[in-house]
Order: sequence, then C-alpha cells, then structure tokens
Amino acid sequence: MARPWRKRLLIAAAVIALLVIGCDRSYMFYWVGHTDLDVTFVVTDAVSGEPVRGAEIEIQSNDHPNTEDAEREFLLVNDTSGIARRECPWTTCSGAQSGLYFTNTYVVHLPHWCYRAGAVGYELTEWAFLTESWRQVRRVGPGETKLVIPILLHKQRAKPNAAGAGGP
Repeated sequence: MARPWRKRLLIAAAVIALLVIGCDRSYMFYWVGHTDLDVTFVVTDAVSGEPVRGAEIEIQSNDHPNTEDAEREFLLVNDTSGIARRECPWTTCSGAQSGLYFTNTYVVHLPHWCYRAGAVGYELTEWAFLTESWRQVRRVGPGETKLVIPILLHKQRAKPNAAGAGGP
C-alpha cells in the first residue's frame, strides 16, 4: 500500500502539470507575416546519384493573377551541379505561439505550382504539386526560408529496333 504522502505528492504534481498546460494553452498568439522563399530543385540520376546537367523543370503556376510572380508557365534550367532556383519574395507565412512558449508553429504558404522535370536521355517525371512539400521548408535566417525539392531522373529505356522485331 502506498503511503498517503506519496499519493498526495502524485496528485499535487498532476494538478500542477494540468494547471501549467491550461495556462499555456489559454493564451495563444496567432500571427501572419512574410518571408523570402528560395525554392531549390536538385536534379540527380536515380541510379548513380550524380547531378543531371541541363535538366529542365517545367512549372505551371495556379497562383492568383495579381501576385508579383504571376507567370502562368515558366521553365527553370539547372546548373552544372544539378541545381535550379527560383526566389519567391514576400511569401506569406503564419504561426501560433502559446503563452508559456511551449507551442511555437511556423508555416510558409507555398506557391501553387505543379512541376515536372526532364533531360536529354532521361524520362520525364510525373507532375507533382509543390504544396505537398510544405514540411520540408526550413528557416535559414530572419525573413528567409528555403525549400529543397530533390528530383530523381531515370534514364530512358532503349526502344526495341523495329527492323529486328518479328523478322523472318
């Protein structure tokens, strides 16, 4: 049988923990702001892991036409290290912070882009939505965030020779 003072101590600790959690959650500060978002596409060979030079990332934007970056379709070409970038200035971000700072969230509202990638000698990828990568956004400094999208390209399969197929 537990001693009475231990029961009282456990009950007091549980009550204090519940009061702290209640105080923390009773006051939430919600905020909205802006950040400069750097979207980086890293295109590599699916087998070797080497950068694919000259890969093109085709982007279709569904953002509101009144935004600064209102291009509906554009193309990014990567550099020799397999990287292509697009800066999205003044991207909306938001979050919540609790009274005792136990909760502190940060979310960047990503552009509504669909993208796919391809290169000479490689298969074209399927369309993907940038918004599916929201958990990969990282703060890199005050007012600066970065999103890195890895893209793996598969080499094209050799097409069967039409002259040799089904011949006598």
